[in-house]
Amino acid sequence: MEIKDSELTTEYQDGLSETVAHKEPSPETAEATSYAEVLPAEETESVQTEQAVEEPQIAPPPKKKRGARIFWNIFLIAIVAAGILSLFGIVKEIAPTAGMSLGEVFSGASPLFIGVAVLIVVLTMVFDVSKYAIISKTVTGRVHLATSAKCHFIGKYYDAVTPFSSGGQPMQIYYLNTKGISGGNSTAIVMIRYYSSVVCWVTLGAALLIYGTVKGVLDSASGATILKVTGWVGIGINLLIPVFITLFLIFPKLMYKLTYGIVRLGNKIKIVKDVEKTTARATKVVDDFKNSFKLMATSPVKLILLILVSFGEVGLTFATPFFIMKAFGCSAVDGQIITVMALNAFATFGVSFIPTPGNSGVVEGLGALAFSAFAGATLAWSVLFWRLTVFYLYVIIGIGITVFDVIVKNVKYKKTKVEKP
Repeated sequence: MEIKDSELTTEYQDGLSETVAHKEPSPETAEATSYAEVLPAEETESVQTEQAVEEPQIAPPPKKKRGARIFWNIFLIAIVAAGILSLFGIVKEIAPTAGMSLGEVFSGASPLFIGVAVLIVVLTMVFDVSKYAIISKTVTGRVHLATSAKCHFIGKYYDAVTPFSSGGQPMQIYYLNTKGISGGNSTAIVMIRYYSSVVCWVTLGAALLIYGTVKGVLDSASGATILKVTGWVGIGINLLIPVFITLFLIFPKLMYKLTYGIVRLGNKIKIVKDVEKTTARATKVVDDFKNSFKLMATSPVKLILLILVSFGEVGLTFATPFFIMKAFGCSAVDGQIITVMALNAFATFGVSFIPTPGNSGVVEGLGALAFSAFAGATLAWSVLFWRLTVFYLYVIIGIGITVFDVIVKNVKYKKTKVEKP
């Protein structure tokens, strides 16, 4: 089944019409006029008919039972603790002299580069929030800055606490829907951001791995063979999704047939139970991506801006360990920012297929191996603060947001009860 370019869902067309119109007249008039501008005449009547049907709200993600929540919270704490313990254990093995206390580390730290490191972390967040804002402006006609910021932190938190970072997108879509953004537009915002991020992530990551291999950046690192093998395996796995989606966009007929064939094979070897449902589910995801990017294509300037901030966020993420080591006074890292970024790429992609939340329990150890040549006596603390900026911080912020939301809901509930006669 091939989906024509004109066959957008009503939800996606809502976003497209708002982008073309650049104003918000009455819903019926604005949508009918905007669709007439972007759709063939023969399709306008059917689209207007679809608009008369009220869009259903997205159901909230299924709530975990109390026992399951307790189990996963304990599991997360155990994994994080195991990661930190493994970090200090590995550091003791590969660098016996790297036993500085935290007080000693900060006493020799550079106030200037501590400020720079904090700025880098904040800019990384700002760039990611900007992605949601840019896409939201394109899809809905409005920036939704505060909503974009909270969506960023919600996604990072649920990615951090779920295996394979699988929990962020569903919660983001549901959250955006509760803020009055339609189901289709919520899905479009989250999917476009995900795809742009993962494409820039693997593109820059692959470039850094190639650079690192050619320049031999692992020659002086401990566990060079492990880092090299796992790094390339990891980026190969991460390439599967963007390559698969891109091929669907370029060769839709061929990829639909290939998907059906893969699902049929899975059914024969007893991995897939229902061929039709599994195929429909897989193709729906791709169709959503396809329709989402048709929206971004209506605004090339915003698309270019999205690509720039996506590469900016990824670049700062890879460079964060460099600025942390500079802040801790590691002179060996001077002028080695690209080398450190390459080492970070090997460590990060090397654990990307580990199913633990945030790859904890493994990434700390692999990071210690990667940065052992530059961090010196501050190795353990450099890796720990690197993990703080990319993982622990988002868990802490996510817990804070969750607690705040619960308090606000309770206050509103009590206020409502008091106001009732």
